[in-house]
Amino acid sequence: MHKPLSRVALALALTASLAGCATSRIESAWVDPSTTPQSFALKRVITIAPVSDGVLRRSAEDALVRAILAGPRGQNGQLEARPSYTLLEANDLRNVDVARKKVEAAGYDGAVLISFVSSQQQVTVTPPSYNGGFWGPYGYGRSGMYYDPGSVRTDTILRLQVDIYSLADGKMLWSGMSRTFNPSSVDKLVTDVAEAVRDDLRERGLAN
Repeated sequence: MHKPLSRVALALALTASLAGCATSRIESAWVDPSTTPQSFALKRVITIAPVSDGVLRRSAEDALVRAILAGPRGQNGQLEARPSYTLLEANDLRNVDVARKKVEAAGYDGAVLISFVSSQQQVTVTPPSYNGGFWGPYGYGRSGMYYDPGSVRTDTILRLQVDIYSLADGKMLWSGMSRTFNPSSVDKLVTDVAEAVRDDLRERGLAN
């Protein structure tokens, strides 16, 4: 399993990003060969963000619940979603047996796991330029001299992994790695990634 980002690392990544420019896409995905649209007809889903920081965990799980319930089945009441922090203590995330007993006792038939995988900075440098030559600033075109000082742009790239499980069948249905440019907040980040996941499932004919 990928090591999740700490709250500090994620906060720094979000602070350094350019608000309002976020874009998310699925970089790679895997689907169980036996998965069909009916496999995603889950009724009760629990969302899990396996991070040690409680604030970050709640923000991510709540955002994922909202994104799930915003879909057609959530809107018409066919799907229920709940954040795991309302059921599982922090220590339960590290104890598979305890977590499994609690989740199964609560009657969940599906789970969505979201993990913060990595953060990186991408720097793009546009060098300064001018229109040189005889017709440029030091020749015939001196009076119309044009100079571009260039620029430096820094983008934040965050990668998250999303796994969708059928607890009733005991298997993973879909797993994907997302790539997001310049997320402005945890809520926006998770919402955008959830939309990218939904788009991928629709393209595969597995969701409406």
